[in-house]
Amino acid sequence: MNSEEVKISAFQLGILIIVAVVGVGILTLPRNVVEIAETDGWILILAAGAITIGISLVINTLANKFPNETIIEYSRDLVGYPLALLIGIILILYYVIFAAFSVRIFGEVLKMYLLPKTPIEVINITFLITLIYLIRSGFEGIVRFYEIIILIMFIPYFIALFTGTANLDYSNLLPAFQTSPKVILIGILQIVFSFMGFEAIFLFIPFVSDKKNMKKTLIIVISIITLIYLISTIIVIASFGKHEIKILIWPLMAYIKSIQVPGAFIEQLEGVIMTIWVLFIFTTLGTMYFSSAFILTRLTKTKEHKIFGVALLPIIYILSLQPDNVAQIYDWLGAFSMYAGTLVVIIIPILLLVIAKIRKKGVKSNG
Repeated sequence: MNSEEVKISAFQLGILIIVAVVGVGILTLPRNVVEIAETDGWILILAAGAITIGISLVINTLANKFPNETIIEYSRDLVGYPLALLIGIILILYYVIFAAFSVRIFGEVLKMYLLPKTPIEVINITFLITLIYLIRSGFEGIVRFYEIIILIMFIPYFIALFTGTANLDYSNLLPAFQTSPKVILIGILQIVFSFMGFEAIFLFIPFVSDKKNMKKTLIIVISIITLIYLISTIIVIASFGKHEIKILIWPLMAYIKSIQVPGAFIEQLEGVIMTIWVLFIFTTLGTMYFSSAFILTRLTKTKEHKIFGVALLPIIYILSLQPDNVAQIYDWLGAFSMYAGTLVVIIIPILLLVIAKIRKKGVKSNG
């Protein structure tokens, strides 16, 4: 895939970021913020969104110094081939492992709510095989697919979300501003990882035709994601209260299941939302899966990514089956997010930008 041949707009990359970020994490986000800061959990989401915007602008500044290269290419120029190869391997592992955990969570949710008699192995492999078809369409095909389905994903989601608001108890959001600043500061870093997926921009910014619009696009897009997270979390907390949320595995799905609407339609609401949620996971996993195959093409200097997509399937599938249960999945995912996420999302981009400035590499940033 050549950055001179494949071009998308900043708007299209913004859509990719939204559908890549909002996926598995939204199911447990209300519980995560309540466990950290109880009724002040919404503060964590706002602060994490602001920090994510800052990190994304750092990555954008770095990418603008090398407008026609991905992180794989310009890291060779900045730190040499051995370290650039290491960065590439780290990124592949990062996306493959996250894809594996996401597939497993998808399988567990689908098994619990829709397919209780279907083995998790069958659900996982079927979903991965389906993803192969998306990946084979290439980067432009993926972006155009996301552009088509984004409204199909979010309009029904918000309709369902607001359907149950008449019965909310907003006193469950009180008391406010009771959490210590120390707890808030520690908790913000954990919630930042709920925004992971946006870092794919250091792979795909070279393919954006109107790079001058990327800074504004990133601010708007991450603000939208923050708003989606904030609204969803506030509604779920108002529905259940801080104590009940802590014992729910997937509070958002529990909220959807609890909605009562007069008429037979309520019988289908849960199934409809699960169908929409499959699209959320499909786009998140599609981006992770394609990113790992794309990095392999850059490391090996080949043009064809399809073979890597097929080669990665058994690896992701086997990794997805390693956790023994849902609790272990989230334990492993939490630890991996903290360490791998900090390295990939924060440390590597900042170090490369500092090195680029010290060594005066790249063109003057325009973004």
